[in-house]
Amino acid sequence: MFPPDECYENSHLRGAQIKNIALLKRTTLRILNHLEENAKRTTEEIVYILLSILMKIWLMAEDKNIRVCQVLHGIVGGGSEQVVPLVSVVVPVYNAARTLEKCVGSLTSQTFGNIEILLVNNGSTDDSLEVCKKIANKDSRIKVIDHYEKGVSTARNRGIDESSGDYIMFVDADDWIDANVCEVFANLNSKYNYDLFFFSALYNKGKKSVKSFLYSENVDLLSPEQKESLQIKVLSPQAPVLDYKVNTRFAGSACGKFYKRETLQKNNLRFATETTISEDCLFNTLALDYFCRIGYTKDYFYYYEQHDDSAQNSYRPNSDKYFGFVIKRIQKWLAESRKDQRFIDAANCLFVHYLFGVMKEDIFHKDSKLSFIKRKKRLKEILSYKVFYYIVNSVNASYFSVSERIVLYLLKKKCSYLLSLLFWLYCRNNF
Repeated sequence: MFPPDECYENSHLRGAQIKNIALLKRTTLRILNHLEENAKRTTEEIVYILLSILMKIWLMAEDKNIRVCQVLHGIVGGGSEQVVPLVSVVVPVYNAARTLEKCVGSLTSQTFGNIEILLVNNGSTDDSLEVCKKIANKDSRIKVIDHYEKGVSTARNRGIDESSGDYIMFVDADDWIDANVCEVFANLNSKYNYDLFFFSALYNKGKKSVKSFLYSENVDLLSPEQKESLQIKVLSPQAPVLDYKVNTRFAGSACGKFYKRETLQKNNLRFATETTISEDCLFNTLALDYFCRIGYTKDYFYYYEQHDDSAQNSYRPNSDKYFGFVIKRIQKWLAESRKDQRFIDAANCLFVHYLFGVMKEDIFHKDSKLSFIKRKKRLKEILSYKVFYYIVNSVNASYFSVSERIVLYLLKKKCSYLLSLLFWLYCRNNF
């Protein structure tokens, strides 16, 4: 009479629905067993009992917006009723025609099928939009959004606005995820009802791979103390003084997480469009205050591809403007939320790394057309900014490696010529 349990486990139904169906299944079997033991019942009595059972199933199905046949057979789709997906996967797409099929293939092949996939094309100049449409024709769960604004933040925000799932996951178009990550999350979420769930990542660069973890063990629900440590890791993922024991560089990324959509919508949590740098870190820093039930698995399900032309290696002129915006937003958050010195030290560590970024990815990047003299002048100008002057002179040096402390010392002493020479040589050899 009933399909095997595996049908329910592999269906698109959510955990609570599966539990209700299983309860009805057990109840029905008990009633049928009772009928067998009381075979003297009339046909009318048996029909009445069975109709009562079917009516309960119908009412549940109507409440959950699932047809009776879908409830009985553990399937979704093919009808007019719309079942709310558990997960909406948002993929910002910009000139990703070469990697898009591999990325989306890892989404459509998920062992848990109750998902929707939003491909947000934001101003691509290659064949990305055509590739998106081609892929969407093969799977009804894929929705293509041709977004007119450039920038990953505007694309992600559009994805949030257009999504309908209970949870939102972001995946970059040149990365991919493990085929069972949604199933793992769905199983855990049916028990813990998460606001936010983290999983780990594997960074690939050429032949080198680095695993990034938040903690060395799985955490079903983070304690308040663990949540605070998580917020600090977002700000300073690799500070030696914090002795994390594991690489936590993935903590601040928008990827590798399941965000409860209701929390994002209720608190109007969106990515800042005023910056094209460190938007992930800013988003997570501000958003974490609104998430209470947070879980984590150290299993790495996200595969991050770092290319030679990735954002960390690309030339980003006027980056001091964008970093300055992020610094002011985080400083405002620190003051308004009255965070203690641990947060301030971690934030200042992040801000100094922003200054390192200005030097590596802007002033002394090999693609810059400025002469050496003009680069040195530009560095001297930036070091005179109040925001950077204060940070450099108030930062906790124990948050930095030995080589970083040397650079920090030169920054404090405003040795612009020596710094210019060091970074000019460094960028020539590494970028």
